[in-house]
Amino acid sequence: MISRGLLLVLVVLTCLQSFTTAQNSNGPDACCFSYQRSPIPIRVITGYKVTGRHCTKSGVIFTLINSRQVCVDPEVKWVQDHMKRIDEILNNFEWSV
Repeated sequence: MISRGLLLVLVVLTCLQSFTTAQNSNGPDACCFSYQRSPIPIRVITGYKVTGRHCTKSGVIFTLINSRQVCVDPEVKWVQDHMKRIDEILNNFEWSV
Protein backbone atom coordinates (compact mmCIF):
# COMPACT_ATOMS: atom_id res chain seq x y z
CA MET A 1 0.00 0.00 0.00
CA ILE A 2 2.77 2.44 0.90
CA SER A 3 4.70 1.65 -2.29
CA ARG A 4 1.62 2.39 -4.45
CA GLY A 5 1.14 5.72 -2.71
CA LEU A 6 4.79 6.59 -3.15
CA LEU A 7 4.66 5.62 -6.81
CA LEU A 8 1.61 7.83 -7.34
CA VAL A 9 3.34 10.80 -5.70
CA LEU A 10 6.44 10.32 -7.86
CA VAL A 11 4.36 10.14 -11.05
CA VAL A 12 2.48 13.33 -10.15
CA LEU A 13 5.72 15.18 -9.33
CA THR A 14 7.30 14.04 -12.60
CA CYS A 15 4.29 15.30 -14.56
CA LEU A 16 4.40 18.67 -12.80
CA GLN A 17 8.12 19.05 -13.49
CA SER A 18 7.61 18.27 -17.19
CA PHE A 19 4.83 20.85 -17.39
CA THR A 20 6.99 23.52 -15.76
CA THR A 21 9.89 22.77 -18.10
CA ALA A 22 7.62 22.97 -21.14
CA GLN A 23 6.29 26.38 -20.09
CA ASN A 24 9.82 27.79 -19.91
CA SER A 25 10.98 26.32 -23.22
CA ASN A 26 10.88 29.69 -25.02
CA GLY A 27 13.56 31.33 -22.84
CA PRO A 28 17.19 30.55 -22.24
CA ASP A 29 18.01 27.37 -20.40
CA ALA A 30 19.89 29.05 -17.59
CA CYS A 31 20.43 32.17 -15.55
CA CYS A 32 23.73 33.41 -14.14
CA PHE A 33 24.12 33.67 -10.38
CA SER A 34 27.87 34.33 -10.36
CA TYR A 35 30.44 35.36 -12.96
CA GLN A 36 33.84 34.10 -13.95
CA ARG A 37 36.11 37.09 -13.52
CA SER A 38 39.24 36.05 -15.38
CA PRO A 39 39.22 36.56 -19.16
CA ILE A 40 38.61 33.52 -21.34
CA PRO A 41 40.71 33.19 -24.51
CA ILE A 42 38.44 33.81 -27.49
CA ARG A 43 39.90 30.82 -29.34
CA VAL A 44 38.13 28.43 -26.91
CA ILE A 45 34.69 30.08 -27.25
CA THR A 46 32.28 28.56 -29.78
CA GLY A 47 29.28 30.79 -29.09
CA TYR A 48 27.31 32.75 -26.56
CA LYS A 49 23.81 33.61 -25.45
CA VAL A 50 22.46 36.44 -23.36
CA THR A 51 20.29 35.47 -20.41
CA GLY A 52 16.65 36.54 -20.48
CA ARG A 53 14.76 39.19 -18.56
CA HIS A 54 13.32 36.59 -16.22
CA CYS A 55 16.77 36.15 -14.68
CA THR A 56 17.49 38.24 -11.59
CA LYS A 57 21.03 38.98 -12.76
CA SER A 58 21.95 39.84 -16.35
CA GLY A 59 24.60 37.64 -17.85
CA VAL A 60 26.24 36.18 -20.91
CA ILE A 61 26.81 32.45 -21.18
CA PHE A 62 29.87 31.54 -23.25
CA THR A 63 29.95 28.02 -24.66
CA LEU A 64 33.48 26.63 -24.83
CA ILE A 65 34.98 24.08 -27.24
CA ASN A 66 34.68 21.38 -24.56
CA SER A 67 30.90 22.11 -24.39
CA ARG A 68 31.27 23.72 -20.97
CA GLN A 69 29.18 26.83 -20.34
CA VAL A 70 30.54 29.76 -18.36
CA CYS A 71 28.67 32.79 -17.04
CA VAL A 72 30.35 36.16 -17.50
CA ASP A 73 29.40 39.77 -16.75
CA PRO A 74 28.03 41.57 -19.84
CA GLU A 75 29.24 44.92 -18.47
CA VAL A 76 32.94 43.93 -18.54
CA LYS A 77 34.94 45.19 -21.53
CA TRP A 78 36.63 41.90 -22.46
CA VAL A 79 33.22 40.20 -22.54
CA GLN A 80 31.80 42.92 -24.81
CA ASP A 81 34.87 42.68 -27.06
CA HIS A 82 34.52 38.89 -27.32
CA MET A 83 30.80 39.14 -28.14
CA LYS A 84 31.50 41.72 -30.84
CA ARG A 85 34.28 39.59 -32.35
CA ILE A 86 32.11 36.45 -32.34
CA ASP A 87 29.30 38.38 -34.05
CA GLU A 88 31.76 39.61 -36.71
CA ILE A 89 33.03 36.07 -37.33
CA LEU A 90 29.51 34.67 -37.62
CA ASN A 91 28.42 37.53 -39.89
CA ASN A 92 31.40 36.97 -42.21
CA PHE A 93 30.68 33.23 -42.24
CA GLU A 94 27.07 33.84 -43.32
CA TRP A 95 28.23 36.00 -46.23
CA SER A 96 30.73 33.40 -47.42
CA VAL A 97 28.24 30.50 -47.48
